[in-house]
Amino acid sequence: MSVLRGLLFDNLGLKLTALLLAVVVYLHVYTERPAHLKYSFPVQITDVDSTLCLLGPAPGAVTAELRGTGKQLIRLRLGEPVLKISLAGVAKGRFERAITADDLPLRMSEGVEVERMVSPRTIEVQLDRKVRRWLPVAARFEGAPAEGFAVGGPLSTRPDHVTVTGPETAVAKLDSVQLAPVHVDAHRDTVRAQVSPRMLPEWCATDPPAVTVRVPIHHLER
Repeated sequence: MSVLRGLLFDNLGLKLTALLLAVVVYLHVYTERPAHLKYSFPVQITDVDSTLCLLGPAPGAVTAELRGTGKQLIRLRLGEPVLKISLAGVAKGRFERAITADDLPLRMSEGVEVERMVSPRTIEVQLDRKVRRWLPVAARFEGAPAEGFAVGGPLSTRPDHVTVTGPETAVAKLDSVQLAPVHVDAHRDTVRAQVSPRMLPEWCATDPPAVTVRVPIHHLER
């Protein structure tokens, strides 16, 4: 038993160092082998004219099959490259552009090659005129106060209007800005909460981004 213990634990630091070096050498050799990777590049739309904004969904990612060594492909994934599509000089309306291997952000990934583009082969977006409207907010609450208490009186908001900025087509359909509900479960006193708009159309934003809502709660008289 003492012989076995000696074999295992004598010069333990040296043995661990040798094991670590062996693992490093193995990983180096392994990652130098040819490898393939299907990678999705997130799409980022840039250089939109200040008088315009996107309308509807934007493309999420472009997928391609890549070839390189394991080490090169690992380095690519760690870098998280983004495919930037410039809309400089593009006017209101529909914009469509074919995507090729040359568009992919691989300049910093030396040695990585594109075997084939998978999808989508084209990028399509819609541009609309950017507008601003001053709209009232609509507040509401959910839940029930503690037993013996009730919501008494109308809800109040500060401010009671917000400025909505976004594509003209979407903003024109709004008559108010619906706020997320204020939860009053088991409360015994007036509730004040900062809440944001709920379910705004895509590419729309409000100023301010949140509204203070006051929900009055009163004790029920017996």
